[in-house]
Amino acid sequence: MNKKIILILLTEAIAGISFGISMPLGALTLETWGQSSTIIGLSSAMPGLAAVIVTPFLPRLINHYDQISILKFSFIVVPLSLILLSFTNDLFVWFFLRFTLGAGATVIWVITEIWINSYAKDENRGIIIAIYTSVLSFGFISGVLLLSVFQVENYNTAFYAAATIATLAAIPIWPIKDWPVYDVVEDISFMKYLRKAPSLMGSSWVMGFLYAATASLLPIFALQYELNYAESSRTVAWLGSGELFLPILVGFIADRMSKRKLMIAISIIATLALILMPYVFSYNVPRVLLLFILGGAIMSLYSLGLTMLGHQFKGQALTSANASFIFFLCLGEIFGPPIIGTSMDIFGIYSFGWVSAGVCFTYLLIFISSGSMKAVR
Repeated sequence: MNKKIILILLTEAIAGISFGISMPLGALTLETWGQSSTIIGLSSAMPGLAAVIVTPFLPRLINHYDQISILKFSFIVVPLSLILLSFTNDLFVWFFLRFTLGAGATVIWVITEIWINSYAKDENRGIIIAIYTSVLSFGFISGVLLLSVFQVENYNTAFYAAATIATLAAIPIWPIKDWPVYDVVEDISFMKYLRKAPSLMGSSWVMGFLYAATASLLPIFALQYELNYAESSRTVAWLGSGELFLPILVGFIADRMSKRKLMIAISIIATLALILMPYVFSYNVPRVLLLFILGGAIMSLYSLGLTMLGHQFKGQALTSANASFIFFLCLGEIFGPPIIGTSMDIFGIYSFGWVSAGVCFTYLLIFISSGSMKAVR
């Protein structure tokens, strides 16, 4: 494996630990403030909103200031935002800092994913990207488990830990000077790529919707089943364990069979898991197994979509398509937490699984009816 891919993976693993702490930490902190699921959902949507606003300007910034400088600046913004979050109890300031946190994280994700997709070859792209998502998930799980060590009254310390780890994530790639430089089309039409690859952009949107909703609101959902704060935060770790292992299997299969059929199978599995969630969550072993399967299915929507993207687009077009892919993922992140949080407030906790299942099933129907990816095998 290319040495630089290894360095990128190391950076993503460490950054994943920070994200694993900060995502459920934000929701649990607001819950201790007595905020509703709707407010928690809106807060969780701020990083996605930041990404949607930042992504269209990112190509222009990359061309004017180069990828390395922008990446390093983002590795300053992320830990600074996390530290400042620990000092505020003002909801407006909180939302703003969640926004800046999301903006910095978006730049890190987009640039590192462009590098990985560029270094990967067609014959091993599926497994390389699966390893990338699994490494990120490994970091995420580690962060969630680390968060479960902190007591509610020590959540400020957890913010400091997340900020420190985010800073450490920059170390593997910070000294390197000779990363590939690509000219990026400054005026990216996201609708153009939606028309060219609706199935892929749709898979990214659904993954963003489900990932943001589950990562932020799953602990709140779990609290309704009489789990304590530590146990509730660990449910996200079980979700992440599936994200760690199953995409590798999916990536291996994707290099050997029809990716379209595989995407349909994954969507069906995710839909069924979400439908069953309210019925099995009271039981320890079924809960863990279901979350493992669901997490793997959600992350596989993303890794398989990213693999298909690398097959369909090359060179400068790949860079622009990757930015569009992230854009639609972040659109999903904007809609997921507020919609699921509001549905929980209005219709009760069961809607956490059922509304999410409805979204996933709708994508499945759209994907089946779309013939845009038949050429991708």
